[in-house]
Amino acid sequence: MTNRTVRWSKAAVMVVTVAAACNPSSAWGAPDAEFPPLVRVRSSNPFIAAVIDEAAERSRVFRRLIERIDASDGLVYIDDGKCGHGVRACLILSVQVAGPYRLLRIVVNARREKKACDLMASIGHELQHAIEVLGEPKVRDYHTAYAFYEHEGSTDWTKASFETAAALRTGFAVRDEVCAR
Repeated sequence: MTNRTVRWSKAAVMVVTVAAACNPSSAWGAPDAEFPPLVRVRSSNPFIAAVIDEAAERSRVFRRLIERIDASDGLVYIDDGKCGHGVRACLILSVQVAGPYRLLRIVVNARREKKACDLMASIGHELQHAIEVLGEPKVRDYHTAYAFYEHEGSTDWTKASFETAAALRTGFAVRDEVCAR
């Protein structure tokens, strides 16, 4: 084999590899298969992930929150931790952009909640905040998120935090559905 043949062979392998990476099912002649849907509300904490799943099973309001986030360009990560300001859960305003997605982070203090239904309500409340942010395409970083809530949310300057009536209503609605059982 000449050097020219080796170069062309490598190029052909490269083209097939790229084609397979872009669309693996059609590149190899297999019928197009559906890929599983992207999970847009997620947690790496197994306990919190189980609470999210249970809340989605038990609450129609919570399911609608998930559906709205699924229809957005957002990925919402829910982690265990402390927010400060004496609150049980919070949406961190540092929005990040990764490709076509806006990444948001919610922190919940899972150990502070005495009942699982209260944790579900807190997560529902914060998911409503995530929907508020995702509903504004221009909110793409900390500064635009902060400006959004400065305009849209009521402010508790003693706690340096923002709140909306919609998030309060949502948290109460989720609590009513999941704690009643």
